[in-house]
Amino acid sequence: MTAINVLIVEDKVLIAEDIAAKLRKHGLEVAGIYDTGEEAMEAVKTLRPDLVLMDIELAGAMDGISAAHVMTQEHDIPVIYLSDFADPKTLDRAKKTQPANYLTKPFNENELVRAIDIAFTNANTHAAKRPLKKDHVFLREDNQVFSRLKLDDILYLKAERAYCNIVTEAREHTFSTSMNHIWDQLGHDDFVRAHRSYVVNLNRITSLDGNVIHLGKKQVQMSDGFREEVLGRLKIIR
Repeated sequence: MTAINVLIVEDKVLIAEDIAAKLRKHGLEVAGIYDTGEEAMEAVKTLRPDLVLMDIELAGAMDGISAAHVMTQEHDIPVIYLSDFADPKTLDRAKKTQPANYLTKPFNENELVRAIDIAFTNANTHAAKRPLKKDHVFLREDNQVFSRLKLDDILYLKAERAYCNIVTEAREHTFSTSMNHIWDQLGHDDFVRAHRSYVVNLNRITSLDGNVIHLGKKQVQMSDGFREEVLGRLKIIR
């Protein structure tokens, strides 16, 4: 897993460096710092950040709202606006681009972290309600840090009382919520229920032995009630 990668677009060097320091303090990575919308749009194509902090007033000919509109349309990247201005006209233009959040300068460290928290909480909450455009999800490590996990790295989900474990080859991630809730948020057809307590990633099944599903070195038990559903989703040559 990797930390959230943030691109900073800010034409005031001291402010940009201060923001970068705050992000690193909270376990986030800085993909880069740019002072024009034109440079930022080119950087997004190669760096593929997870989120952009976008100052509205920039050094180049293109302002932050115009740059953000292109980024969200072409790359589906959440953008948080940073601005010295909160006038109705600017706010109206910004809202039309559907930003993940909007911060008015000066903002403090807690406000910045909270804005990023809200952006990714909303992205994960609504992921199942729109077509999947990415091959990864973000897991909350604590109240301020999210980590990226590729969907293909998930072997299965395991329900344990009021908890759910997301199981990968390397470790288990435990959440104090139901397995159904996690399953819904994954929002991907490759995950199917194999047992009252298990949801498996069909792409990671390596073999079947009766009602035992092997996922590499790990295995789970498939119950008779879900066997037909699992087998029906696999291409089996007899």
